[in-house]
Amino acid sequence: MNLAAVALIALALGTILGITLGIPLGRRVERVAWHADAAVARARVTGWLIRDLTGLAGTAALVIAVAGFVIWALLTHRR
Repeated sequence: MNLAAVALIALALGTILGITLGIPLGRRVERVAWHADAAVARARVTGWLIRDLTGLAGTAALVIAVAGFVIWALLTHRR
């Protein structure tokens, strides 16, 4: 069972307890579940950001290497 499923189950449990019992316990469980779900979402976005920045850095390094090689080849070319 992954973390998102646990967060959703806790959110459902908190909602049920809050509606049926009308006590703050339901709200606390719901709040904990909301924070867990938000943490999962932040981790997912951070993973996407790291993946995108890694790809961007790799592309930039490749472009700089090719440009450096082309400039070196043009400067050292002898006719």
